[in-house]
Amino acid sequence: MTTDNPTASGTPASGTPVSGTRIRPVQPTFWRLDGAIGWQSSPLSHDISYDAAAGGLRLGDQNATAILPTEPGGTFGGHTRPTGLAIGPDGRLFLADPQNNVILTYTPPAAAFFPLWAARPPMPDPDPYTLSAPRGVAVSRDGDLVVADTGHHRLIIFAWPMLVARHILDLGQGEPWDVAYDSAGRLYVADVFHQRVRRFDRLWREDAAYLGGAGGSLVPQHLAVDSQDRLLLLDVNQRRVAALDENGALLPAIDPPLHERCFPLPLRLENGNLSLPQDDRPNCPALPLPGLAVTRSGRLTGTNLMLLARPGSVAYPRLGRYLSNPLDSRIFNCAWHRLVLDVTVPEAATLTIRTYTAPAALDAGRIATLPPARWSAPLTVGPGDWPELLIQSPPGRYLWLNVEFRSNGAVTPLLRALTLYAPRQSSLSYLPPVFHEDAGDGRSRGSAGFLDRFLSYFDTVFHEIETQIAAFTGYLDPDGVPAGDFLAWLASWFDLTFLAEWPDAVRRAFLRQAIALYKQRGTLPGLQAVLRLHTGLLAPHPLIIEHFRLRDYAARREVAGPPGPYYLAGAPLDPPANEIAHHFTLALPQKAAADSAALQTLQRLIEAQKPAHTRYQIRLVAPGIAIGCQSTIGVDMLLGSAPPSPLGDLSLAPGSYLGPPAPPRPRLGASYLTGNNH
Repeated sequence: MTTDNPTASGTPASGTPVSGTRIRPVQPTFWRLDGAIGWQSSPLSHDISYDAAAGGLRLGDQNATAILPTEPGGTFGGHTRPTGLAIGPDGRLFLADPQNNVILTYTPPAAAFFPLWAARPPMPDPDPYTLSAPRGVAVSRDGDLVVADTGHHRLIIFAWPMLVARHILDLGQGEPWDVAYDSAGRLYVADVFHQRVRRFDRLWREDAAYLGGAGGSLVPQHLAVDSQDRLLLLDVNQRRVAALDENGALLPAIDPPLHERCFPLPLRLENGNLSLPQDDRPNCPALPLPGLAVTRSGRLTGTNLMLLARPGSVAYPRLGRYLSNPLDSRIFNCAWHRLVLDVTVPEAATLTIRTYTAPAALDAGRIATLPPARWSAPLTVGPGDWPELLIQSPPGRYLWLNVEFRSNGAVTPLLRALTLYAPRQSSLSYLPPVFHEDAGDGRSRGSAGFLDRFLSYFDTVFHEIETQIAAFTGYLDPDGVPAGDFLAWLASWFDLTFLAEWPDAVRRAFLRQAIALYKQRGTLPGLQAVLRLHTGLLAPHPLIIEHFRLRDYAARREVAGPPGPYYLAGAPLDPPANEIAHHFTLALPQKAAADSAALQTLQRLIEAQKPAHTRYQIRLVAPGIAIGCQSTIGVDMLLGSAPPSPLGDLSLAPGSYLGPPAPPRPRLGASYLTGNNH
């Protein structure tokens, strides 16, 4: 069963989803109608439209929705955060204030927005802290704060939290309105002046080959990047949402629709209280944001700054009709079997389905004049009803579908797809000839037709069982088993218990490597493999040092100078004699256990994987270098990924300084230690 975000689809929370995805397939799909393949809609359809954001047919025209995908805040129908709002890795909010030329920030302890720095008066040659109508703001994967200084035609990258201007991108006459990052660290910029999207790599070099929708008469003001790194933009020139491919070419359609994509989650408003859902843990409780309030339009109280999109009231038509074009089976006297709907039906709304079959295609005029008696008996799908219907019309090569949408004017059914199965394969063919008699007059089928339809229900059940048996091997495949209970059930075969914070990808990876991990359980490589799956670290992390290898270490050092202990993560690792055997130390980057809860989870995992008689300690490594103390490259000496400033670009600021003269260049083996062999 599937549900839609009521804010995005315009369906109130009281709606009852009735989804065809819970219908198990019993035979290959014969015909499918949806937004991606096409609805084959007849000109006789009326008072319905396709909602690209919700991905289905509904009552009303394209403007009859609670939150338009083209609403001016850049939330793409309420699916993501508005332009000008960014969230830091620690839950801090950044908000661009173009009217006051500042960037605001919010933390829950402060319970209010405050400027990062005071606004400065305009100047001919503005410094990085003199802004003019800043619009877009984003936080990079490296933690940098990116500001679209729209009025000064530039982008400013600040190192956080020092707020040192790391880099300034001069866009010439460009007018940067919004900025967004993908998972590869590439920066996308909506340039209103040049009417295109520009892309920069992690070193802030522009990708000259990126088309950015150029030539499509676009005026991009708002950007959104989904979880699959697919870029969407809001074109204010044509009031539409458009999608670009990897090379920046304009795509003909938004596929999949907005409601099927995963974006950075917007702020949540419940009972007047704002909260921040966690992108990495969407099922965990949202973080409360005390002290913040929004107006009816979703703007921060007392300002014109948008924090979220709020739905408005919508008046839908009470009756709408979808009529298909003739669907050609290319089978003489085809016995159309059943129809499965992927639909959401709220309270006070229904769908009524009728069908008509004929041996030849009829034009729209003939169909419009058909009396109601020529159509099949109406079948109604309401809230909570099973979305599967047996087609009542007699055999015929061509089929017409007539779906009536009804509501009270405040809600609307949402029809995402229609799936047809044919031809019908009934058990009637296996019965003696006497059961085939009394076939009726062709339109009102007699006892044979009734028996055919009656047996079809049992045939469907048998086919479901057979299909499940045929597909059962997929439940034994780590990549094919459905997520949820079946995935946990398969893991129980190997006595694996998943941690709640593990995503499905990590759980499937554990299953794929279960046999290899069992062979290595209790060994150093086995513990490293499990921790790499859990933390996402790559070799050589985590570093595991068995204390018995440090016995007489000071005497075995091959480095000139006074003897000393082995240093790891900036501190000596010199265990006493009673901690030499059966003891080990793990060194991991600090991000592997960012808080106490993550550290406790890590400890539980180590306890489950290590030999029972051994003891251990964990050392978390913060980025830094200390020659002789924290200098094992890639293990406890971690370098940031930001490039150095170009020669001549360094300016003195709170985060930069000039050091003393450089010492003599070290020589390997004499005065500089690398690796683990100290």
